[in-house]
Amino acid sequence: MKNKWFYRLLFSYFPIFFSLTSVLIIMTFLLLSELSQRETVNSNQQFVRHIIQLFDHSLQEIDSALIKEIETDERLRAFFHGDNGQSYFDKYEISKKFTQMSTFDSFVDSVYLYRYSDQMVLSMNTFVPLDRFGDREFVESRVAAQTLYTLSNRRSYKEFHDQERFPAAVVSIVRKYPLLQGGEGLIVVNIGLSKVDKLVAEMSGSSSYVVIKDGSGQLISTPSRRNNSPGSQLSQVVSDYTGWQFTGGFYDDHTFRVATVFSYIWVGVGLIVVIAGTIWMTYTTRRNYKPIQEIMNRIQLYSKHRSKLSKKGQDEFKFIEQALDDLIEQSNTYEKMHVEDSVYRRKHFFFELLEGYRLIDNHEWEKELERLKLPASFHSLGVAVYEIDKYYEVSAKYSQRDLYLLKFVLNSVVKEVAESCGVTVWTEWTAQHQLTGLYQSMEETAAAEAQIKEMAERVRAWVQANLDYTVTVGVGGCVEQIADIPVTDSDAIAALAYKASMGLNRVILYQDARVGEGKSYRDLQLIRDFARVFRTGSEDWKLIYEQIFQQTRANRQSREELVQLLNLFIDHLYREMMELSADIQDVWKTDTMMQINRLRDTFDLVEETEVQLASILAAFADQIRDMQQQRSHYTLICQVRAYIDKEYANSDLSLTHLCDLFGLNGKYVSRLFKETFGEKMVDYMMRVRIERSQRLLEETSLSLQQIANQVGYIHDISYIRAFKKLIGTTPGDYRKQYEKSLS
Repeated sequence: MKNKWFYRLLFSYFPIFFSLTSVLIIMTFLLLSELSQRETVNSNQQFVRHIIQLFDHSLQEIDSALIKEIETDERLRAFFHGDNGQSYFDKYEISKKFTQMSTFDSFVDSVYLYRYSDQMVLSMNTFVPLDRFGDREFVESRVAAQTLYTLSNRRSYKEFHDQERFPAAVVSIVRKYPLLQGGEGLIVVNIGLSKVDKLVAEMSGSSSYVVIKDGSGQLISTPSRRNNSPGSQLSQVVSDYTGWQFTGGFYDDHTFRVATVFSYIWVGVGLIVVIAGTIWMTYTTRRNYKPIQEIMNRIQLYSKHRSKLSKKGQDEFKFIEQALDDLIEQSNTYEKMHVEDSVYRRKHFFFELLEGYRLIDNHEWEKELERLKLPASFHSLGVAVYEIDKYYEVSAKYSQRDLYLLKFVLNSVVKEVAESCGVTVWTEWTAQHQLTGLYQSMEETAAAEAQIKEMAERVRAWVQANLDYTVTVGVGGCVEQIADIPVTDSDAIAALAYKASMGLNRVILYQDARVGEGKSYRDLQLIRDFARVFRTGSEDWKLIYEQIFQQTRANRQSREELVQLLNLFIDHLYREMMELSADIQDVWKTDTMMQINRLRDTFDLVEETEVQLASILAAFADQIRDMQQQRSHYTLICQVRAYIDKEYANSDLSLTHLCDLFGLNGKYVSRLFKETFGEKMVDYMMRVRIERSQRLLEETSLSLQQIANQVGYIHDISYIRAFKKLIGTTPGDYRKQYEKSLS
């Protein structure tokens, strides 16, 4: 049959096509009818609930305003306690307030007061005895009631016995005075039901209605009949606050018949779609038939050819299967090549270079930079850290999107300046407010340091001139080995730490930061130690705090110097708090830092400053401790830290050892430690060991190898490298400086 494949393709579609379209048409017809009615009921129910919320909220606001007046208005208190010199002007002011209340709230019709002591009634229009008041019966019934608060059912209200207009239909909010005893009088607020009718009518529109009944079944609000239509009740809800029953519905008109008509329209549209689909399917099948037939002819020729070469018949689709297998294999290979995220790997390698967790040789350096498409050649390496000044103010001023843009601009400027000088720079944001640049220079170390300083100065000047913030740059000394990159990074960070005393918006070399270390350096070092200890949650911060202010009082510093001291507190605490979790950072930025700033701007005496600042910090420390203790892992991480403090001299103490001991994953426990104490666990371990070794250097004459062994280092080279990274000098030089200071 010439058109065999054409008819097979065409007729294989028709049963499925007609079955599906028939089912869809029937389901559409049924679902549209049901959904239209269900949506009508749901929308009406939501409308009724909206009206309930409106009335409940309005009545609650009226009652709240009434309670507020009872508690705060001295004229009301004077009125219920008796005249006692109260003038007619005071009564007029009370009635005037009632008038304002009815004007301000669209539901309030009238307000009046009744005083038990002399049975006098003060309304918006009169001040009369109870027996001459038009609402006397209601007042007497409320006086006899035991409840302090009442929301009445529907009733009639008239202010005067002989008033000509019809009594107003109202419900009344009644509170006895005073609130908790109720022995001096009544305050009655009448809600006008005509106003309720008007509001309900405006909200209901022309097709829907709402009927409101009070707890006794009396009509609070009823709709006006349209064309004598009885209406269809769709929903009924009772208010939890008032106990009123709200009934909603639609007038019987063409609402549901219109939905049915639309259903028939969709049936017609479905039939048209079936016919159009049949025509289109036939056209498409005929159009696509020739390529398919050509493929089938080639497959048949291939099968006949293979069958002549082989005794067994060959699968005519074998070559298609083989082609698909090859395609899938190539796709899998390509996918495996892109499993690792290049951005994450780049940043991870950068941090490894700066922190020196492991030894990176020249081969790995060249391989990684080739993958990152960066030149690997250099003669000198240097690090400069660009820190955005007053970052907390900048971040509060700009949106997150604008902040990203400003950071991108700074990053681009650093790269462009380096490129113009023929120097390669690798930049990464190592903190929210710090951009670290690793410079690869072909100059000697001294010339490279001058070159990096010049580039940093150009970046600083450009930022000052073109952006709405400034940067302070810390520049470390240049090195010639990849393994010494952590040293220049530590130098840059240490230099940057002096910006609080040396000033913002400047370039600070590591040599300049160490010139003239003396009393001011000791104060700065104490504050740095204080900020670090405070961040870890140790109570030792109080001892360091007291030592700082003892020196402050002894030096008789001026107010300007004390302001600088508080600025140092803020700056170093800010740095440390940025290492903690986001919720603690929010408390610091929004509350604690603002209190310290206010203290800095308003203090008079040193003693007052010391006490107030200690109180602020103690309260913040309590908040940090409460927030951390609420976390499930806090106790466990404290145990880990205590174990490090106790076993620091154990040379086997490492991240792997701690994970095996406490049964935790390495990355998991490191992340928890960082979130809790704001410091990486390996950094904390190194700092504990180095601080213990400092005391041994000061108090003993042990050799460096002996001291290294006593604080957990097997080789003195590892100890010296860690000491220099943390302290900024070698253990031998540190001992000499200490002995020199004693002499």
